[in-house]
Amino acid sequence: MFIGRSYEIEKLNGFYEGEDVSVAIISGSFGVGKTSLLQEFAKDKNALYFNAYETTAKHQYQRMGRLLGDSETTNAEAFCEEIANRATSEKQLIIIDQYPNIVKADSEFDTILHDYVVGKWKNLPIKLILCSDAFMLTEKYLKGKKAKWRECIDLDLLVEPFTFNDSLPFFGDASPKEAAFLYGITGGIPYNLVRVAAMLGLKDFDNLGLASVAAEEDKIKSIVTRLFLDKYNSVGLKPEEVMSTELRELAYYNYMLVTLAKGFNRVNQISVEVDKPKDVVVPYLNSLMAIGICRKDTAITELGNRKKTRYSIVNSSTLFWYKFVVANYDKYSSGDIEGLWQAIEKEKDEYMQCVFTKICGQYLTERSEKNQLPFTVEQTGNWWVNDDEAGTTDGFDLVSLGKCEGKSATIYCQCYYNHEPIEVVQLKKLIEKTKQLHREGDAFYLVFSTAGFHENAITISSAIKNIMLITLDEMR
Repeated sequence: MFIGRSYEIEKLNGFYEGEDVSVAIISGSFGVGKTSLLQEFAKDKNALYFNAYETTAKHQYQRMGRLLGDSETTNAEAFCEEIANRATSEKQLIIIDQYPNIVKADSEFDTILHDYVVGKWKNLPIKLILCSDAFMLTEKYLKGKKAKWRECIDLDLLVEPFTFNDSLPFFGDASPKEAAFLYGITGGIPYNLVRVAAMLGLKDFDNLGLASVAAEEDKIKSIVTRLFLDKYNSVGLKPEEVMSTELRELAYYNYMLVTLAKGFNRVNQISVEVDKPKDVVVPYLNSLMAIGICRKDTAITELGNRKKTRYSIVNSSTLFWYKFVVANYDKYSSGDIEGLWQAIEKEKDEYMQCVFTKICGQYLTERSEKNQLPFTVEQTGNWWVNDDEAGTTDGFDLVSLGKCEGKSATIYCQCYYNHEPIEVVQLKKLIEKTKQLHREGDAFYLVFSTAGFHENAITISSAIKNIMLITLDEMR
């Protein structure tokens, strides 16, 4: 069953139009659903789909020949000639998945294919899609400064994990808080999402052979166990599996990710924790950013302030793995599932605060794009101040910069993953804190809460138009 990806399908359909050759680069991490997307896009078209399994050049061409039904396809030129012949009578959609595997097997293939695209194929109805889940190899062979394809790319599409709302169909009748937690542990990664759906007993996903937990007493605990905690039977996508396709030695990368998961997010803190100098730490962080595992955050109104730089783990599933499983690896390796679950329970709210903040950011972006807010969002980040003596930071969970009726607007957000309704005192704290930024233009104050709002806060909000109170249930 294919779910979502309307934006990506729309972009691919636009790329497919026209009668001249076009080139698309599709990238995204392993498990994010690139193959399913391309197969869905190609299903009603005259398409040739070739998955470049990592093997020798001779074997690659043997496989290409079988796909084409042409035993004469023994090299790159023969392949390109056959496609050119076919394109004289009918539009050709050529999809090469894991393209870097062909280039590694035979570098001449890259050169010859490119020469045909800019030469003999130039005026033929050929749509070529090159796909990869290795970010560094995609940069090297397809998009980097030295890549032949850099000037030929008509569509550069990065396939990202699903948002919270896009993930909801995989969670069946889960409650809002259950759905938020399931979104956190899956990270919106389709590989994980379809396995959760199968475990929940959703009929469209029963072909995975995973027993349903829908009737079990604690289905959330059972899903987490089967997805990650059971060393011998886990079915979830582990971050190390993704990183191993890009990085050679994982030791310090793993240690840095554990450090980030603990909340040490500044270079000097990370340096102390991993016992490496800063000039060693930064290149490691750069590599993790290059493959989409980490990101560098800067206060949104002070982008040039290097003192306000911190790092974080991008995907909440990766954060979950390093915060709970790797941090308690003795329990994991000994099969102590109950001990792991107890460790999760102790810090679950802290973890879910990060997940909920991410969901709130998605809400702002999605509602702004649909013109469902009294302002438009142009950029979302956060803002904070450091207390170097105490080693702490204080700020907003989210800050967005945008427009309201043509004027500049700043949107200040606090996101509460909590168990008690928010009261007026929290609203006052948010408004008071905004005075530190000295922003011009309109100001909006948004408070997100998983436990709702006290009556006095609702009364204040209804009287002041620029205060918005939003519950998790309203975000679905």
